Amino acid sequence: MHRIAFLISTTSRIISRLVAAVCVGLIYVMLGLLVTQVLMRYFLGAPPSWTEELAIILFAWLVLLYATVGLREGFHVAIETIPAGWPRLQLWADRWVAVLACLFGWVTLTAGIAYVGRTSGQKTAALQLPIEVLYLSVPVCGALFILHAVARMLDPSQCSQTEQAT
Repeated sequence: MHRIAFLISTTSRIISRLVAAVCVGLIYVMLGLLVTQVLMRYFLGAPPSWTEELAIILFAWLVLLYATVGLREGFHVAIETIPAGWPRLQLWADRWVAVLACLFGWVTLTAGIAYVGRTSGQKTAALQLPIEVLYLSVPVCGALFILHAVARMLDPSQCSQTEQAT
């Protein structure tokens, strides 16, 4: 059991770092798209519509992906209601939050898959990309939420260490 917990925690950590790096890249691409749109509007008077659409798609991915990093790294919104002198109660509260995050991930994953299936075949307005390019962000992030929540459940010390480090 300890080996499985270690494997899940390691996988969660590596994927979280990879996702954080991808998010930084997404920010730079979005910035380039928006600068291109502004420059073309200012100098040519005709901004391309595809830059805004692509920036919106990338923004959706960015927000959802970085939310999973927030769960893993412990910088999500939290209300400290348990005194620091009660570590056992703190441990149970951390596990309860991890269970709720896992449940949220499961709902997001299953509902996202269903929605992608219902909208399959549609295309985006400007780029004519399959709409799945946008909507797949929901189930992908649901799966990442489950991974990080399970890692937090199996290794509750990771929760405390991460939050103490920040």
